[in-house]
Amino acid sequence: MLVWHIPLPGAVREELDLVRRGDELAVAAGPFRRIVPLPSALRRCTVEGAALRDGELRVRFAPDPRLWPRSR
Repeated sequence: MLVWHIPLPGAVREELDLVRRGDELAVAAGPFRRIVPLPSALRRCTVEGAALRDGELRVRFAPDPRLWPRSR
């Protein structure tokens, strides 16, 4: 499991929206919206969940076995 920490000071859980679009993460917090490109390692993962704690969005990712090279 990989966790990406995104600072969102002042964000309110009820006003938060998170959508994965290809290699990007669309984050909306109230009237503010951002399209954030995913780091290369996270592009090969699926979003497993997210939580907002202490002004920080923590997005959990799980590696997608179809997208990771197999070790021999």
